[in-house]
Amino acid sequence: MRQHKVMLGDKVLYQAAQLSHARRFAQARQAEGVACYVVPDTTAKKPRSVRINALTGQPYKKPSCRNGVGPHRSATDDSAS
Repeated sequence: MRQHKVMLGDKVLYQAAQLSHARRFAQARQAEGVACYVVPDTTAKKPRSVRINALTGQPYKKPSCRNGVGPHRSATDDSAS
């Protein structure tokens, strides 16, 4: 698990798995006048294993674009006409 740290000098004030949480904590402390800073975790991410569909025994298909919406059009799409 990733460990992003909020530091005050050489002392760890807060440790978070998500960088956004560490940044939010640091911003709150800075608003209080505490001079802290965020040290992001730079270790490489573990590669994800392939998920297998229990019904078919085959890997799940990846979506064709980032937001998960594939090339299929919805029934309410007016641009098809």
